[in-house]
Amino acid sequence: MSVSSSRYDDLVSTLNAFAAPVAIEPLAFGDATDKLDTKAYTFTATLAVLPFLQPIPLSFFALIGSAAFIALGIQLFKGQQTLVLPQKIRAVTLSLRVRQALVATCLKIIGFCRRFTKPRLSFLVRGKLGQQIGGFIFITVGLLVGIPLGGVVPFRNLFPSLAILFYCTGEIENDGLMAIFALICLVLTVIFYGLLIYIVWKFGAAAISHFFWK
Repeated sequence: MSVSSSRYDDLVSTLNAFAAPVAIEPLAFGDATDKLDTKAYTFTATLAVLPFLQPIPLSFFALIGSAAFIALGIQLFKGQQTLVLPQKIRAVTLSLRVRQALVATCLKIIGFCRRFTKPRLSFLVRGKLGQQIGGFIFITVGLLVGIPLGGVVPFRNLFPSLAILFYCTGEIENDGLMAIFALICLVLTVIFYGLLIYIVWKFGAAAISHFFWK
């Protein structure tokens, strides 16, 4: 068994354990991440991104998640391998039903990615450069999901979530191409958010002009 296959199996086991029933429900993120011990940031980041995979906007939790990803990114950029989540996100709880649904979605995405991943451009996910790229991706995701776009835009966090999962999959599989895909997701996020802001500004300005100046 290759090293990447072993790490993938470990990640799957970690996700399945997160989706399993526990004595005290709902399960707090802090309790789940404490079981990771010294495992790499990939596991922590994958767990942290789960709530952002669902279509419902997260409102206040998005700000907590934003702080978590920025913190993870800074630590990763500095070269730390065992990462620490902010206390507020450690206290966030998810029910068994929600955990199972999110983990199932996450496993499908990662499983799909593994169909075409292979060791290539490994310098983009390994060593100091790989850590800096990962840190940049995490920090950028944190900044993007923290932008207040209102609570009515479904799947607004889809591309940022995919950026995290693509990078984590690439790190596990030594596939730097996945890091490039992650960066593309960040660009798509900026374009998507830009379009939303433009539409709100355009129609908002038109509505104000119609109702107040006519």
